[in-house]
Formats: sequence, C-alpha cells, structure tokens
Amino acid sequence: MTNNNQRIGHCITIAVCLILTGLMTIHNAIAQTASQKAVQQNSKEEKTEKKDEPKKALSAGPFDEFERGNPRSSVKGFFKAARNGDFERSEKYLDLRNLPRWMEENRGSELARQFKIALDRGGLWVDPDLVSTKAEGNLEDGLPANREIIGQIKLPTRTIDILLQQVPRKDGVYIWKFSNRTVAEIPDLYRQFGYKPFEERLSKLFPDFTVLGWQSWQWVVFLVFTGLGYLAALLATWIIGLMLSRRDTEMGHQIRKIIKGPMRVVLWLILARVGVEIIGPSATIQSAFRAGTLLTITFAYASMLLIDIVFYWWEKRLLKAGQDAASILLQPVRTFLKIVVVLFFVLLWLDNIGFDVSKVFAGLGIGGLAVALAAQDTLKNFIGSIMILLDKPYRVGQRIVVKGHDGIVEEIGLRSTKMRLLTGHLTTIPNDEMARTDVENIGRRPHIRRLTNISITYDTPKEKVEKAVSIILEILDNHEGMDAEFPPRAYFNEFNPASLNLLVLYWYHPADYWGFMQHSQQVNLQIMQRFEEEGINFAFPTTTTYLTQNDGQPLHINVAGSSQLTGESALA
Repeated sequence: MTNNNQRIGHCITIAVCLILTGLMTIHNAIAQTASQKAVQQNSKEEKTEKKDEPKKALSAGPFDEFERGNPRSSVKGFFKAARNGDFERSEKYLDLRNLPRWMEENRGSELARQFKIALDRGGLWVDPDLVSTKAEGNLEDGLPANREIIGQIKLPTRTIDILLQQVPRKDGVYIWKFSNRTVAEIPDLYRQFGYKPFEERLSKLFPDFTVLGWQSWQWVVFLVFTGLGYLAALLATWIIGLMLSRRDTEMGHQIRKIIKGPMRVVLWLILARVGVEIIGPSATIQSAFRAGTLLTITFAYASMLLIDIVFYWWEKRLLKAGQDAASILLQPVRTFLKIVVVLFFVLLWLDNIGFDVSKVFAGLGIGGLAVALAAQDTLKNFIGSIMILLDKPYRVGQRIVVKGHDGIVEEIGLRSTKMRLLTGHLTTIPNDEMARTDVENIGRRPHIRRLTNISITYDTPKEKVEKAVSIILEILDNHEGMDAEFPPRAYFNEFNPASLNLLVLYWYHPADYWGFMQHSQQVNLQIMQRFEEEGINFAFPTTTTYLTQNDGQPLHINVAGSSQLTGESALA
C-alpha cells in the first residue's frame, strides 16, 4: 500500500510539473505570437506608408555607413560595436558636440567604453526591438520630435534619462545618436557604476573581449571566486557532517543529506554572489541572478528533504505507539505537501522572471474547482481517513461490528476499510461511511461477559434450590480468568412458566474468545455433575392441562370421528 501511495505521489508531482511546463510553453508561444503580430503590424504600417508617401527614405531612414538612419538601427549598432570591443566605432553613435570644457580631454572611444560599462553595470536593460524604426522616431511619446528615450538609470540622488537625438551629419543629412545631454552624464554614471582602480588594472591585463556583458578579466575573477567559494562551502559542510556522523541513525543520515546537498549549494551560491557583487554584475548577469533558477531549485529540494525528515520522525513515533494505520495516511499528506512546495517555488520563479502569476492563480482556481467537483467522493473518503486517524475508533487486527458486518479489520486505506467477516468473506466499506456510522469495537473489550439462565423443575424443594445456587457459586469461585473487581453472580430470580430459573453471571479476563469458550464448557460440565450428585433435575419445556366442569353438568369431550361421550366414559 505504501509503495502504491509513493507511486501515486510521484505521478502527481510529475503531472504538476508537466502542467506547469505546459503553461510556460503556452505563455512563451503567446508572447512569441504577440511579438510576431507586432512585427507584422509594423511591417503593414511600413507598407502602408510606402504606398501613401512617395519618399521611401522617410520611414527607412537615410543611407548611413553606421546604420544610424533610425533610432533602432543606431542603438543596435552601438551595442554591437561595444560588445565587440570596437570603441572606435562605438563613438560614432555618440553626439560629442557642445560638451562641457572639462570633458574635451576625454576621447570619444573612452566615453563609449565607459558608457557601455555603466549601462551594463547600472542595470539598464535595453530591448532594441522596442525602439522605433521610423526615421522621424516615435512622435507619440510626448518628447520633442527629434528625441527618443530608451530607458532610465537611477543614481542615489537623481535619475538619468538615456536619450537618443536626431542630429545633422557633416553632409546635412539627419541621423540618430545618443544625445550630448546623455553623453555629458557618462562621467557621473561611470563614477557610480564603473570599474574601481584595481578593476581598471585587471581589465588591461587580459584580452579585451566581452561575453554576456562581462570582459575576460571579470570571467577569470568570477571563476576564481566560484572555485574558492565551492571549496569553502565544501569544507564547512564536511565539518558539520563529520560532527553529525557520530550518531549513525536514519535521522542523522537524512540531516547529513541536506547539509551535503542543498546546504552546500546554497552556501556556494551565496559566496559566488558575493564575488559577483565585488566584480560588478552586468545587466545579463543581474537578470540571471534575479531569476534565481538554481537557488530556487536548491531551496525546493531542501524543503522536500526537510519534509521527508519530519515525516520520517512522525512515522517512527506512530509505529512505536502501535498506530500502524495512522502511519499509512502520512504518505499522501507528505506527497501533498511536496506538491505544494513545488508549486510555491515554481510560482516564485515565474514571478522572478516577470511572469504574470495572477493568471496562473486564476487557472489553478478554475482547475482546482473542476477537480474538486469531479473528485467529491474521493475527497470525502480521504477526509474520512483523516477523521479515523484522529479519532482512532479501531485499528488493524481488531474485531468490529459496523452496519451489520462482524469481522476483523485487515486494512485501513486512503479510500476504504477492508474487513474479513467471521464467515470468511471480505467486505470493503468507504471511509466516509466508517467515519459517520456507529462502530462497535469488540477487539477493545477488556473482558467477555457470560449471562446464562439454568432452569430446574418446579418440584425442586426450597433447600435444593438454595443448594443449586451455592453449587454454582462454588464452581465459579476464583475461577480461571476471574478479576477481583468482577466477582461471579448467581441468583434464583424467576418463576418461569415451566421451571424455576437460576441466573448465572460471570466475566472472563482477558478477552480471549476461545479461552472463554473452553472455560464455559468446563463450568457447564461441573454444574451437570454436581446437580446429578445432589439429585437436582434440569427442567425441560412441559405443558399441563387441567379439565373442569360446572356443578351438576356432565363433562363432554368431543373426539374427531367419534360420538359424544359422557365424562365417566371418556375418563375410563
């Protein structure tokens, strides 16, 4: 039964994971479809503009060597060059006109490098696909016609807008660059988010290439921090596990499993995160840490192991107390809690990556209602199982009488209770009914009581009646299975229609039915022997008929097939 419950629990957990994966897939498909529709819509708008406006250059933008004809292509060009480390090309996307005098000594390529580093480490995530593709920009954003905003970066004292501006090229053609107002803010941005002096030195020691927003030296330092962090986590958890290994118990084994598994990973991730903060995470790395995928999985795994430890301890206590049936119900409860834990951490992860969790809750609410309606009987029986666990009206191996069924309890399951009747037949009763009906638990009786009547004949003298009672009490005195608190009783209590009745009452301890039957047989044989010796006769059913007649009238008896006879003739 436990193995079946475990399989059911695993199947339910896998099903939940598959459902959530399906939800994520549907969400991604919807997002992809929406993106495709947006692209198609933009394409349709561009086609419409091409039909309506003869000047094709107005929507595609003028031809430009660096693809700065519209805001989107300019942004893409800057980031492409910056990520490749080509800051000589990156400066072509910055408006270096009319800058403060103190910035004139800074070369454009250095400003481009600092700007790229500040954007990465300042947490600004720019999606170029959301930037306008029109040569005139987005005219409905509330900004001047020659400006576009692509994001904001917060400083401790103020917020800086990252702006694009349409500026004239040397030949007078208008193109898009990062505005000189934004370029003037680059030194402040770099002071807040840029490299420290030792980071500057490290950046010059390693090749200048970028992966996921990090330069080569940052990856080297990160790998060093990660390795040292893992060694530190390994050493700390090994020491703790060594201290706990002195008690070689199953509980200790489960705790060491948590320490050497999830706890080690969590400690390692914390140390690695410290290293990342020291280096300075890029926007991509920040997004990865914000999602917390590995940390979420680790905490979910640790929570399930902790549930196993708690339920293992609980099951041991129930088994020690002899509550085997109650321990069976722990498995579905444990499985249910694990499903709740998985759902919680999945929803937490979805929220971290920006998924609208409220829609998931709405879907789970509708699905839960449908499941509840379809599984009413199952839920009733499961609740009945819990009530049986709490109330404990019976347990496996006890004899009970319920709904006219008399038998031994063989199994208390999650849905029903199985009984082996005294006839040998097996019956199954739903736990919902077992929790609501009256149960007579014969298996918990402390003794077996015998109440019997012994009848003797009416012609028994008074002295013999008294002797009969004393014989019975003598036979039952200090009898086998007697408890001093329950002494045997015997009384001449009734005048039956055909006999004198002797009431006999005694209790047999413990409640061993076959031992009681053997003892009752011995008592019966002794009573027969002693009554025979004393000449006391047992009564049997008899009928006495008295005939009478009125004075002065003869008695007439009618016999079928005979003539009427007088009283004298009939009696003769």
